[in-house]
Amino acid sequence: MKFSNKLSFVILITGMVILILSSLTVYKFSYDSMIKSEFIHTKYTADKVSDDIDQLLSEKVKTAMTLANTPIIKNALETSILTYANLSDEKRKESIKLLNAKWKSTKDPTDSFILKFTDNKVSRFLKEQQTILKGEYGEIFLTNKFGALVASTAKLSTFAHGHKYWWLGSYNDGEGAVFFDDRGYDDSVGGYVLGLVVPIRKGSEIIGILKCNLNILGNISELISDAKDKSVGKFKLTRSGGMVVFEEGFEPLSTQVHRSIFQKLKSRNDESFIINDSGGKYLVGFSEIKLTKAEKGYGFGGTFESIDHKKGNTGESWYVLCYRQMSVIQAPIKESIKWVVWIGIITILILVLVSQLLSRKMSQPIAILDIATKKVGKGDFEYRIDIRQKDEFGNLANSFNNMASELQQTTTSIERLENEANDRRQAEGALRESEEKYRNIFENIQDVYYEASMDGTIVEVSPSIENVSEYKRKELIGKSLYDIYTNPEERDELLKTLLDSGKIANYEIHLTDKDGSQYIVELNTMLQRDQKGNPVKLIGSMRDISERKQLEDRLRQSQKMEAIGSLAGGIAHQFNNALYVITGNIDFLETDYPEDEKIADYTMQIKDSAHRMAQLTNQLLAYAKGGKYQAKAMSVNDFVDNTLSNIHHVINPDIEIKTDLATGILNVKADQTQMQMMLAAILTNASEAIEGDGFIRITTKVEEIDAEFAKHHSEIKAGPYACLIVEDNGKGMDNETRNRIFEPFFSTKFEGRGLGMASAFGIVRNHDGLISVYSEAGRGTAVSVYLPLMETQTEAPLKSKIEPIKGSGTILIIEDEEMIMDVSQALLERLGYKVLGAMTGKDAVHTALTYDGEIDLAILDMVLPDMDGKAIYPLIMEARPDLKVLVCSGYSIDGPAREVINAGAQDFIQKPCTMADLSEKLKEILEGKQSSSN
Repeated sequence: MKFSNKLSFVILITGMVILILSSLTVYKFSYDSMIKSEFIHTKYTADKVSDDIDQLLSEKVKTAMTLANTPIIKNALETSILTYANLSDEKRKESIKLLNAKWKSTKDPTDSFILKFTDNKVSRFLKEQQTILKGEYGEIFLTNKFGALVASTAKLSTFAHGHKYWWLGSYNDGEGAVFFDDRGYDDSVGGYVLGLVVPIRKGSEIIGILKCNLNILGNISELISDAKDKSVGKFKLTRSGGMVVFEEGFEPLSTQVHRSIFQKLKSRNDESFIINDSGGKYLVGFSEIKLTKAEKGYGFGGTFESIDHKKGNTGESWYVLCYRQMSVIQAPIKESIKWVVWIGIITILILVLVSQLLSRKMSQPIAILDIATKKVGKGDFEYRIDIRQKDEFGNLANSFNNMASELQQTTTSIERLENEANDRRQAEGALRESEEKYRNIFENIQDVYYEASMDGTIVEVSPSIENVSEYKRKELIGKSLYDIYTNPEERDELLKTLLDSGKIANYEIHLTDKDGSQYIVELNTMLQRDQKGNPVKLIGSMRDISERKQLEDRLRQSQKMEAIGSLAGGIAHQFNNALYVITGNIDFLETDYPEDEKIADYTMQIKDSAHRMAQLTNQLLAYAKGGKYQAKAMSVNDFVDNTLSNIHHVINPDIEIKTDLATGILNVKADQTQMQMMLAAILTNASEAIEGDGFIRITTKVEEIDAEFAKHHSEIKAGPYACLIVEDNGKGMDNETRNRIFEPFFSTKFEGRGLGMASAFGIVRNHDGLISVYSEAGRGTAVSVYLPLMETQTEAPLKSKIEPIKGSGTILIIEDEEMIMDVSQALLERLGYKVLGAMTGKDAVHTALTYDGEIDLAILDMVLPDMDGKAIYPLIMEARPDLKVLVCSGYSIDGPAREVINAGAQDFIQKPCTMADLSEKLKEILEGKQSSSN
């Protein structure tokens, strides 16, 4: 065979062999990687659906427990137990046996004996639950602790149930346990049901058992249907015994799982695996539902089949199976291999054609070289090649001739060759070790290592980028680093700094993730330069500091709010002190010129302005303290109307506001400003939850809280309450969001909007009330607020103008501001009192110790230059144990003033106050009529 043909044939055969081997290798590697990944993904998918069903069953348990513990059911059980309580065990069993026989023999469901249990107060209540949760329940029935029927939504097969496996499982020898009766088909409801059996306690005693037959497959169908698509596959819900509880398109319990799957279930091997089923190849993953294998302490499954119990589960658990067609999983790999094969074949054919052309030209010089090689091989070192071409063959001929000359002169030492080979092997080993060490660091580093060209193209990035960003590592390689910088100005400043200094350390910059979200990283980067000093590459690392920055922002916000609160309180205090001087001098004008109408006109306007300023300081104090300021009788309906008029501009005009306010008087004792803040927070949340058109309904009514309800809500007591309900038809909340709604700073929107519901919670709690939220995703939200109803529901008569009341005695004023001291002294002297003054705490104590005479009362300011009111009070009381004290402050009663009141001071008066208010307060204290401040 000619050289050219031989070369082409070798290239063809070699190319085909390499193509086949490489295709098989790529396929094997891709298949193994895919199978490993898909095994994990399939198991995860099954676990996710399993967890959803487990959560669904747990929610059903919570609903049933809530139903079981309603007062109407407990009262019925206690009444039923009394019927049998005075009977001996033998007579009680005989009585129940006779009733059971009568029940079975009575076929007419409208018989009075049957209706006694299927149409009583409790059974009607249970039927209401069936109606409210339409489609959720089959039969619901209640038995007492002796197993006798108390109430049922329909006629059952038996009256006595104490001998049944599900009753005994829930009674649990008096300890009580939730029990699931995996029933299968149930004739009473004409379909598949899951029996949920819960014990009912009074204290530590089991007083009854409630059983609800749940139409569960509808809910499970929705969960499985939501999780299904072509790539995920299909799902089955099955028992460990192999019966299929749910499979789309099949009747429940009409099919069995594949025998190989049954063996896996039987061995409790939870690894994914591949099976051949119905002519197809499937990857199957399965997950045992936690609740059904008693991990949560629940009983699950029956022990036999009875009249109303067909295809029952005999102590088995439930599994979720995820079926995925291997043809769908393998399709991407097969498509990739097909393209590789086609490209390889085309490449081989091109190489064969090129080799034909080249080999013909190469063959003649190669033949000459072949002859020369044979000559030299036989020891003819004097033989030379005569080729004068100025190309590779000419160079090869010259090299051959030189080699032959060198062979004539010397031979290469074998030992030298071996040493060179050893040196090369050692160098290669050290290189491999260095590369492996670098690879381990690169793949396991926590910070993100990256390399980029000077134009910003990312040429390498460590796998840890996937812990920081939504981008996959392969997606970023080849992408421009500059594209992920959020702010071009920040990027340009970074590059300028880097080019100027050659490196940066701990540089903070904003990046944009794959989904458009932003995060903050800390960069450490340096320039790599070539031998001439020109920058050729960026090398560095980054660390995600978003969470740290958020914590810092929250700390700064908290400090800012605290500072603003302190500032607001201080401003309100100074305003009140100044207003006190104004109102006091108004009193002097009205007293000195009672007949001067012109002065009366002026003072009226000044008093009105002072009153408005006092209202402003009240709001500042309420904001500064964050709790109740001073509670007063107020109408719930009025504060609802006032709040709506104040915040209507922030409610979307497309939203309809509906009100259903109670008729008559509905009064509570509360701070009106804080109540409006609370309602505004709830209404704002409701408005933001509605997208487009919608409605918000506000309802007020009287509701009686009974002892049983109060027992489970320790923050309130039994009694009448004013109930305020705000409902909306917005997007609602899932369980996780609803459980966290009252947490400070928690928000579903953005930072800084998470204090509204937290403050509403605090306001209601500070008013001895209760706030609760009911919500479902996609079905809206209802917020209920309960506030103690005032005992007297009559309108408080308007207070007529109070005239100053004259008095007598000696009063010590403890006040550091000179104008307030002057006004207070003048007011008291006009009222007939003798006045002593002290502008520091030290002076007050000295006067109390040294004054030769009776001091009837001290008016104590809370803020003095040398000590505060809390420190002064015990000292003056030690000096004069019988001294009566009136606390007078520009701050609110809540805070240091309250502490002094609790320590024994008689009362509190807020600055500013009028002469009439002050005189009335003094009269009450000196005559021993303390107000409610105590």
